[in-house]
Amino acid sequence: MEQSIKLNIPFNKRYHAHNELVYLTEVIKSGHFSSGGVFSKACENFFLHYFHDSFPYFTNSCTDALEMAAILIDIKEGDEVILPSYTFVSTANAFLLRGAKLIFADSCSDHPNIDIESVQNLISPKTKAIVVVHYAGVPIDFKGLKTICLERNIFLIEDAAQALGSSRDECVAGKIGDIACFSFHDTKVISCGEGGLLVLNRPDLKFKADLIYEKGTNRREFQSGGADKYSWKSVGSSFAASELQAAVLLAQCDELHDILSKRRELISFYHQELISRNWNHIKLKWSLPEKTRDNGTIFFVVLENLESRNSLLKHFIQNGVQATFHYLCLHQSPFFKENYKGKALKNADYFEKGLVRLPLYTDLNTDDQKLIIELLKEWDNNQPSQI
Repeated sequence: MEQSIKLNIPFNKRYHAHNELVYLTEVIKSGHFSSGGVFSKACENFFLHYFHDSFPYFTNSCTDALEMAAILIDIKEGDEVILPSYTFVSTANAFLLRGAKLIFADSCSDHPNIDIESVQNLISPKTKAIVVVHYAGVPIDFKGLKTICLERNIFLIEDAAQALGSSRDECVAGKIGDIACFSFHDTKVISCGEGGLLVLNRPDLKFKADLIYEKGTNRREFQSGGADKYSWKSVGSSFAASELQAAVLLAQCDELHDILSKRRELISFYHQELISRNWNHIKLKWSLPEKTRDNGTIFFVVLENLESRNSLLKHFIQNGVQATFHYLCLHQSPFFKENYKGKALKNADYFEKGLVRLPLYTDLNTDDQKLIIELLKEWDNNQPSQI
């Protein structure tokens, strides 16, 4: 396959929206670079309409949104927070910083999403929150979990970093839990470098959220005319994103519908090509549940073991294609391993060792996808029957 050696297909390539430079130029000319400007308000208005009755807060990152969520639900030392082990470290750090005890749950056997049965077995009287991650933009099976949280007075937090535009059972990601946190990192469906979003679905917490978002002050109340001055009222931090980030993000929001459509086409192509063949060493773990719509953020395959995974990644890179694995399980991390006293999380470990993400970005073309599939076939055919 001489042609493949000449190609260079990255794992990710950021999409540049048509109005990015136009909007950035407007910001530069205005001289208003900090938060709270025209573009920041436009972004929040976009998500206010997108999520209907919810309250959006445009943050510097998804990490910021998660840390704001931890403050908002008043996490204190000794509170237990249940979360998946197979996730990015920010999911854990946000709550650990507030003194929470982290309780790690396993993944499902057929998908990296958190296993609801595993969660149920971990709930205790000290459980303050359950954090779910919609891996690859596939929302979790939430109905049973929402009932449990309501009955036990437990906060349900969505780490929806990968899930903007996804839905399940006619409910969009971001409207499932009490609070949802999104990412606009360069690897996400739409991006502005390092932006994030907190979506609040609890009107009773809005005033508190306003304080936390504005460094613990009632600045928003003052700006709306509800107070004659603003002062320090609460714990908080500098969570608001800059006008420069907002300008880039708004340009991406303008094209969100088209971006999602294109990425879903890419996912569909991968899926159809892969299910049309019997594989010897590739276990396809991509089957959307009924009434579920993903957003085309990640496409992955799962290999038999770590050796197979590394072999496939090497084969790709030798042919000019950058694929990659994903998370290292948090419960087995150097930072946490010695303190982990829970059960083995075999499914999470399985995805750590075997999962491979294929290149996927908005400008990826069909010819490149065909090459990626051919390289998969080539690798699969050349593996010994027993690995």
